[in-house]
Amino acid sequence: MLGSRKKLLQLSLGMMWVALCLPVAALMAASGPVSATKVSITLVDGVAVAPNGDIYISRRSHNIISRIDARGRLINVVGTGASGFSGDGGPATQATLRVPAGLAFDSKGNLYIADRENHRVRMVDRKGIIRTVAGNGTAGFSGDGGPATQASLNLPCGMVIDNKGNLYIADRSNNRIRVVDSKGNIRTIAGTGAEGYNGDAMPALRATLDKPFGLALDQNNNLYIADRGNNRIRKVNSAGLISTVAGDGGFYFIGDNGPAYRASIAGPTGVAVARNGNIYIADRNNNRIRVVDAQGMIRTIMGTGQQDYNGDSELARETNLHLPFGVALDKKGDLIVIDRSHYRIRKVTLKSNQVETIAGNGKRDFGGDNGPAEGARLSFPHGIVVDSKDNVIFADKSHYRIRQITPQGIITTIAGDGIRGNIGDGKPALKASVFPTKMALSDNDELYFISPSSFVSLVRKLDRKGIISLFADTGDPEYQKAILATAYAGQSATSDRAVITQISDIVIDPQGNVFMADRINYQIRKIDTRGKLTVFAGTSASNYTGDGGPARLATFRDPQALTLDKQGNMYIADAGNNVIRKIDLQGIITTIAGNGKHQDSGDGGPALQAGLRSIDDLVMSPAGELHVLETNTHHVRKITRDGKIVTVAGRAGIQGMFGDGGPATQAMLKQPAGIAFDSKGNLYISDMGNNRIRKVDTQGIITTLAGTTSFGWADDGEHVEIYFQNFP
Repeated sequence: MLGSRKKLLQLSLGMMWVALCLPVAALMAASGPVSATKVSITLVDGVAVAPNGDIYISRRSHNIISRIDARGRLINVVGTGASGFSGDGGPATQATLRVPAGLAFDSKGNLYIADRENHRVRMVDRKGIIRTVAGNGTAGFSGDGGPATQASLNLPCGMVIDNKGNLYIADRSNNRIRVVDSKGNIRTIAGTGAEGYNGDAMPALRATLDKPFGLALDQNNNLYIADRGNNRIRKVNSAGLISTVAGDGGFYFIGDNGPAYRASIAGPTGVAVARNGNIYIADRNNNRIRVVDAQGMIRTIMGTGQQDYNGDSELARETNLHLPFGVALDKKGDLIVIDRSHYRIRKVTLKSNQVETIAGNGKRDFGGDNGPAEGARLSFPHGIVVDSKDNVIFADKSHYRIRQITPQGIITTIAGDGIRGNIGDGKPALKASVFPTKMALSDNDELYFISPSSFVSLVRKLDRKGIISLFADTGDPEYQKAILATAYAGQSATSDRAVITQISDIVIDPQGNVFMADRINYQIRKIDTRGKLTVFAGTSASNYTGDGGPARLATFRDPQALTLDKQGNMYIADAGNNVIRKIDLQGIITTIAGNGKHQDSGDGGPALQAGLRSIDDLVMSPAGELHVLETNTHHVRKITRDGKIVTVAGRAGIQGMFGDGGPATQAMLKQPAGIAFDSKGNLYISDMGNNRIRKVDTQGIITTLAGTTSFGWADDGEHVEIYFQNFP
């Protein structure tokens, strides 16, 4: 087609494409244990030492718990890498977690996990079987005095277990510390639920906390709390009285070599207590680890306050940290430190003050890639399709990438090096520059996408081997010659200027013919499997005529979007005329929706009497109902089989970010740009203005599948946060 550079081999499914579809956990498991210092661990929120000395870390970015053994090998032991809640009663390696946080071991070697976003605490026994021991999965506060599994928690974080088997939980967003006794009943032991600071020298149940996080116990079962929002370490003694042992409430650094209660610590998130009574504190925002000795004096033992990575130093005090998050003591009494935003786990040998990295290569998964999709950042997501394996593929337009979300919820980049452009044809797609907008898939899962380039449009193709190539270039002399040779050339083609076209959408039929909407010339063009270019519909005049006759003789105003049904009928969003038109298998065109008025109206009534405007995408559901995306009115509607039109997502004319977890018809969207269906009938929306991919399930419930409201690839030194709360 159109010269040799347009020709592509039809290649069989390759191993590279298969690897791109596998979740991270599966890829790692396939190779078995690996050197812990060679792995990208990204963000870690919890650390615990097993009775045998192995170190366990909760990798929040991957929804995985990993073990580091005595030989320095890392292996995943809990979680598939997908984000969700499943697996209770089965092998922990097949379960799903949702942003795991604190970890703890009991004396029998059972592992406890604060499955934070699932609002549960789960236990993995010594046989590797996982189950829930606290939390019913609903965020809130309830259940005190009854079974812990029937209680509501709200983002549980830190945990610790005493020698009687009582499990203490930092119920973070309830501003409480709760305990599950050996009989499985739950109660509150500290915090009223109100956020604030008061209550010292009073019963802990009358005190207020502010986002408590890490917990620890000393030899006398005194409980220590990293009261993060209050910038303090609090202590609850065996009599149930609470006091402050470190921190004066100031969010800055001061007080070393003086009384700990007069020092300032900034956002502490971790605490550990040694046998000699020393209290170790992850002074997160001061980039330090500090210790309070038995006399109550505080000093820094690790960190300079600077965050730039400077390697492992012979002296811990000279080693830079970046937002250290948690601490634990190993069997030898050495200190394990989560150097969170250096993406490393460090060990301090306290007798010599030497530092060693024991896990993490210092690299983060870029912008959420290879992690849970809802933790990734997107920038103006645009075209969206779903392949035969139900992978969701979308144009992350302003990141100049094409990204993929597996059915397990893991996101990866499959095309684009992050540079805007159209360079790299014939090379692996990950090494090419792209600027993707609308997309289409062939029946054999080859991806076609539009890429604007000045006054012309390119259509590029990603084959199943991961190689990118040029399919059509509307500025190419051969392409322009083919346009001029057609009976209906198009007005811009016959002007005094160069031939100008702007492809707004593409669709591919089962035979491999590619149809393109040329919105400037008001035509639908066809490129067949031999590469021959013809006009499929439209005379090039800007008008609204032709219904009931051949589509070649019809006129359009701004044909914006295309789709096909299973029978091969084509549907066209004639956006300038505010209607949707159909071309049947005999080539006859009719209008099936829209009264021609540029307005929002008609829900619940006949589609032909409805007002439509800003029609930017069309897609047919597996049930055979045509869905219509109206970008500037921020909603998605469908045309039922009996010809009525109804809203399925968003509120007409109202934009915003609202409604996850509830009915999609009550949710808000913001300038959605594309829609697609998977094989099960779930609807995916490229919610461009909210920088999210949203999903409407078959029950009509909407959730965020990928992205946050924030722009950008990632913060400096920080992974993407997926919460609106003030969360660490």
